[in-house]
Parts: sequence; structure tokens; C-alpha cells
Amino acid sequence: MAAKEQILAAAERLFAEFGIESVSLRQIAVAAGQRNTSAVAYHYGSKQALVEAVYEWRMTTVNARRLARLAELGDSGSVADLVRALIDPLAATLHAPELDGEPGWYLRFIAETLWRPPFEAVGNTMRGAEAESVRLVVDGLAQRLDGLPAAVFGERVRLVAMLVVTALADRERRLQEPEPPDHLAGLGLEVLADAATAILTAPWVPPRSPSVPTKQGST
Repeated sequence: MAAKEQILAAAERLFAEFGIESVSLRQIAVAAGQRNTSAVAYHYGSKQALVEAVYEWRMTTVNARRLARLAELGDSGSVADLVRALIDPLAATLHAPELDGEPGWYLRFIAETLWRPPFEAVGNTMRGAEAESVRLVVDGLAQRLDGLPAAVFGERVRLVAMLVVTALADRERRLQEPEPPDHLAGLGLEVLADAATAILTAPWVPPRSPSVPTKQGST
């Protein structure tokens, strides 16, 4: 593994395990086996840039898988199909190839960024090439759910994103337990996909305007 990839892998693991704000660039350099403890700052400049680089490193592969899935669906995919196209390529990172198929750290890394707005890699890089497939999924969902007000649709997509990332991160963590629960062996993504689909397709009823109380005795 090249030095830059060693740095990215070390950063991903340490950020996921200890939190982004608790890990220094120097610690990452040591964990990556770099003799020069300034190597991380040399290659990436800042922690923000390093967080985004980890995201891009993993998402390039995820994006390619998802684009292939979307190409198979064409224009005929349902909301449920698009949800699976969102989830399945991301779930494939549960087992990192460079770790011989053992559970990785990427999903916990992404979950960590959700709670650290300054380092929110997904939001900061959504315009990049590696996020093309996510944009296509959201556009496809918007077309199929065009009866929802834009604000309601946007909030439901945000909730689905949080659900998917945190649920997969929890699964990744549990796979590293000494005795993982049996049901994790088959990933069991159907329940997660069903829940995400339900959030998106639930009937929406506009809230009623609050009634204005009248003065006692008035008509």
C-alpha cells in the first residue's frame, strides 16, 4: 500500500475509533508507519482536507458500484429499487478488501462526520465526481415522489441518509465483536431498506393551522 493510502487507512480507523477532533495529524502519521511525523500535513495540509480525502478514497469505488446498479435499473426502478441502490454499494464496504474481507472502519468514519459539521465530508464533497451516483438517486427519488413538497422531501432524504449511515455503522461495529450476532452474517439489509422506503413514501398530510381561541362568550 502506498504511503498516501496508508495515511488514509490510518486516518479512517483512528477517526472512527476515537473521533475526528480527538486525533492529531501526528498520531495518524505514527499509526501509518511514517517516519516523518509531518507526512500527513505535507500530503494533505489540514485535518479537513484529510477527512475529505478519506471520503473520496472510499466513495470512488462505492460510486462506481452504484452507477452500475442504476444503469441496470434504467428508468424503471421504483422507490424501493433506488433505496437498495443507495444502500447496497455502501454496505459492501462493511468488509474491507485490504483487510482480507474483515470488517472495516469506513461506515463508522462516515457516521462520525455526521456529528461534526465542520468535518462533514458528505456535504462538503457532494458536487464531486465521487458523489454522482448519490445525486442521481436523489433526483430519481424526487421524480417518483413529486407529490411531496420540496421541504418535506428534503427532510425525508436527510432522515434516510442518517438512518442508513448510522445503521450500517452499528452493523460494522457489531461485526467486530468477538461473537457477532448470527443474523449479521447475511447483512439483513432488507429491514433497513424497508424502513428507509417507508420514510420516503409515507403519506403526507399538511399540518392544520392552529385554531385561534375566541374570547369567552363571543360568537
